[in-house]
Amino acid sequence: DFLSFLEEASGCDQITIRPEVMERVDREYEKEVLHWVKENYKIPYHQIQATLYPYQKKGVEFIAYKAGCILADEMGLGKTLQAIAAAVAKKSIFSFRKTLIVCPASLKEQWKSEIEKFSGEKALNVQGLPGERASQYSSWQHYFLIVNYETVLSDSQAINKADIDFLILDEAQRIKNFETKTANAIKRLRKKHVLVLTGTPIENRLSDLYSVMQVVDDRFLGPLWEFSYQHCLFDVDNPNKINGYYDLNKLKQKLKPILLRREKRKVIEQLPNVSQVDVMVNLSPRQEDYHAEYASGILQIIHKKFLTPADHTRLHRLLAAMRMVCNSTFLVDNETNESSKLVELEHILIEKLDVQNRDCKIIIFSEWIKSHKLIGDILRQYGLTYIEFNGSVPVAKRGKLIKKFEEDPHCKFFLSTESGGAGLNLQMADTLINFELPWNPAKKNQRIGRIDRLGQKKENLTVINLIARKSIETRIASGLMLKQNLFEGVLDESNAINMVDFSQKGRSQFLEAIENMISEFEPSSKEHDVEMVEEDTEMTEDFVEFSEATSVDTTSTQSSESTKSSSSPAKDNGSVAKQQKAAQLEEVLKQGMGFFSGLYKMATGEDMDPGDQQLEVNKETGEVTMKFKLPGFVAAPS
Repeated sequence: DFLSFLEEASGCDQITIRPEVMERVDREYEKEVLHWVKENYKIPYHQIQATLYPYQKKGVEFIAYKAGCILADEMGLGKTLQAIAAAVAKKSIFSFRKTLIVCPASLKEQWKSEIEKFSGEKALNVQGLPGERASQYSSWQHYFLIVNYETVLSDSQAINKADIDFLILDEAQRIKNFETKTANAIKRLRKKHVLVLTGTPIENRLSDLYSVMQVVDDRFLGPLWEFSYQHCLFDVDNPNKINGYYDLNKLKQKLKPILLRREKRKVIEQLPNVSQVDVMVNLSPRQEDYHAEYASGILQIIHKKFLTPADHTRLHRLLAAMRMVCNSTFLVDNETNESSKLVELEHILIEKLDVQNRDCKIIIFSEWIKSHKLIGDILRQYGLTYIEFNGSVPVAKRGKLIKKFEEDPHCKFFLSTESGGAGLNLQMADTLINFELPWNPAKKNQRIGRIDRLGQKKENLTVINLIARKSIETRIASGLMLKQNLFEGVLDESNAINMVDFSQKGRSQFLEAIENMISEFEPSSKEHDVEMVEEDTEMTEDFVEFSEATSVDTTSTQSSESTKSSSSPAKDNGSVAKQQKAAQLEEVLKQGMGFFSGLYKMATGEDMDPGDQQLEVNKETGEVTMKFKLPGFVAAPS
């Protein structure tokens, strides 16, 4: 009836209809259409290659049937998956042809990976020169286009020409200040539907929410002056100063139709006991340079015909340095501090987990004490209390530190090396952050086991793994290292692995795997001085034992081959070869005893005394005698 009236009134000279009236009518009509669509079309969940929890399905349905909305779920509840599923649903229901995702540059690859993992759609990271980007926007080959916020500033016109159907803003707190150029560029983008993803729609001021809402519906909250006087308490003496806010419940009810937020505690019964989240970060330019230089040094060692014990040590140090620089350049040069992980960690703690304003207990693991120093600097900036736990802490004080972490509500962080990875009960924590992944997956499981154990009062635990993209860490995360099979075969009763190949073939495959891994990083021709790298890790032996045993055996094989090709007289060859083989065997067995010591420590947490280990090799007969004494055994009295 109202539409009929407007049509008739438009022909009357005495009646003026303002343009915004028709805009409002169009929006209301669209709501009616969307409601009808909701009643008649169902979400095609079969197109999503993942099993969604009930609360996630509710989120997808909330997004799918709205022209604009905000999904403000707490971190770890799968906002990305819900957004992808909703975009796929909108394509099926509304015949959408193009979805644009705007996110921080560091998340572009992660979005692409998740899209390809959970849907059958193509995704393109928009990049290149302005002309190339414009062509990519207008192409119809990809349903998902991914671009970072900074690029939108220069590409807004090209994007508007591309006829975007669905706009997704990730980490939308980037536009919380409505006066910035980035925020204004985002608001100028033309789209049919829009979804805003943020775990913190309000950070410090109510105007943060107002700015975000302008992207969803620029008329929903009215003009800023009106919104401010409805909810802001202005200072009597200074009208530009806000002392507080009021009528927030009224605002909450008004936002309810377009803002959905679930906290983990409210959907806890739907979640698995332990939720793991991999957070990918890009290395800084200096980190990339160091990483490449260490890779170059490793290739030089691997390509040598004969590996000396010094080469074995240097190989280990270079591999460790590659991991260390992924945390920060400070760990390898003691001067600079370029660290993408520290930036991301600060963002996770302050913005996503909101640790300043909520009760939480968080454990942060890193093998290197220097990492703890850098993390501690960040925590102190925000007045957050923490304790450090490492091998240098006297045993007598460890119990007090753990008690402080458990009982002091202000002490929210427990920074630990591998000393806290075994034997400790830290079930008062609800979140564990791996600042880097250990070589050995069993170590990672030990860390998680500190909080996921009997007596844990929290029903759901979150494990966050920080991983440097295009680095040695990505290969560690993918389970490249052969040692994983070793520990699974020995320690995992449910695993069917019955053999781990330590033969020449197995060793060569191991070195080949390292070479393939390192070659991907395109190392530079110069080599960084690894001697200045000072390792402060407490538990580096996991990889040392395996890599050195491997290298020694490979060297022995090469040495034998060179012996065969020697021009020495035949009668001396046999004697020399026999002595060399005996020496090689003795060296290998020494490494073997180190390996058994490592297994014993893994199983019991105790060290075997090297003084109680004996190895005897009869070089004439070839007989070998190995002796070692288990800790805790005392000779019976005579």
